[in-house]
Amino acid sequence: MRPNKIMILMIALSLFVPVMSVSAQDSEAPGADFGLGLLLGVETFDPVDGSTESETYQTLALSPDLALGDFGIGLDLVLHYRFVSPETNDGSSFDIREEDWIPMNGQTFLDLYLPKIKYIRYGYKGDALYAKFGQIEDATLGTGFIVNQYSNTLFQPDEKIMGLNFDLDGQIFNFPYLGIETFVGNLAHFDVFGGRLYARPLLWSAIPIIENLEWGITGVFDIDADYRTDYFDSTITGVTDAEMVLVYGTDLVLPIINLDFASLAVFGDLAFQGINSGSMVGFGGRLIGIIPYVFQLRFLGDNFIPSYFNNSYDLYRGIEYAVLNSGTSIVIPGSISWLGTTGVSLLDDQLVFTATLDGPFAAIPTDGIENNSFVEYPHVYAMFLVEEGLIPDFSLSASYDKKFITDIADLISAENALINMAINYNAGAAVITLSYDLMYISDGTAGLSWEDFDINSTLSCSLKLF
Repeated sequence: MRPNKIMILMIALSLFVPVMSVSAQDSEAPGADFGLGLLLGVETFDPVDGSTESETYQTLALSPDLALGDFGIGLDLVLHYRFVSPETNDGSSFDIREEDWIPMNGQTFLDLYLPKIKYIRYGYKGDALYAKFGQIEDATLGTGFIVNQYSNTLFQPDEKIMGLNFDLDGQIFNFPYLGIETFVGNLAHFDVFGGRLYARPLLWSAIPIIENLEWGITGVFDIDADYRTDYFDSTITGVTDAEMVLVYGTDLVLPIINLDFASLAVFGDLAFQGINSGSMVGFGGRLIGIIPYVFQLRFLGDNFIPSYFNNSYDLYRGIEYAVLNSGTSIVIPGSISWLGTTGVSLLDDQLVFTATLDGPFAAIPTDGIENNSFVEYPHVYAMFLVEEGLIPDFSLSASYDKKFITDIADLISAENALINMAINYNAGAAVITLSYDLMYISDGTAGLSWEDFDINSTLSCSLKLF
């Protein structure tokens, strides 16, 4: 029997109203900054219950946001509804999306209700103390050779996942010799998590440049590598239950120049994935204050995957696991590869464009991508950002992640790509947002073949009530 729609609506409203009243009282506290947003829009969700058609719902969302000094908290209270024929909906013409409020398909209470908290934050990335509970879009540890821009937002709006970032530098205790960076990808499932402990062992020496040497040790786990069985079949891993994944390593970072108009640091990494290993040396920084740059020379052993936990990891994790656990079979031959990043950042980072291209020095395979790994092909990641104020009332953010590049034409092909874009128009108290997300999905069979696009587009209007 289907749950009563009115009961679901009452539960939703019982959550909305207390949040509004309590937060409004808090806004009177000295130094408090409180805002309440109302969003109206339309969203399309992937098919469920064996259906072949996507479902479209109207969206009503309240977004209370409270900041008290370095502390901030935001909620994400969303109601998806639609009007349907009473004959097809238990006699009711008002239909609420039950998946938003009732655990289904193996979900737990935490899976469903933790994402109602949009974020809880203390400080900001780069501060001596930084903590964020919420959606993770760019978790990076150290130089990024093990964890680079890991994201848990790939499956929105169908699935919202809450993670955790926590960084602590000993400088906050007047002990700048030690620090730690950590992240948890999914607090409800606790599958992907790890950290980096770093030290500045020569800081006491007061020797210019050398005193800033930083030594780090990183360890990252995935205790449920076949968690995403809806995006790849277990035949990829060759086992019914995947074993725990552990990727660990050590790194050195030495800042050499740190000026307003120029910066330079050199670094190196050594990492291990089971019996597979790889290393990297490189340098990076900024030129004339506006041109970011990075170059890496990578020495990859057989079956080693650089940046194993990356922004598309939740989509590729089954394929990566198959490579890591291939034993003595060589899926990816050892190679020397490269990575380069450049771009431009202008007007105090209001206009930013960066592009990262990496790949092997070896020739591109000619026997088809289904017979090879994405590590054997060039890969590009580009990001474009226009902050509000540069163009009156407009802001824009976009990213493009493309694997399996075989020729120039592939650079503009949506196959094997992740594409995200959001355009905002600020009309006073209202902000109109058009967002577009595209993700190429595995066909769920062994090997590296792909078959389908997952596309989500949203048009919404959010109102700042106060």
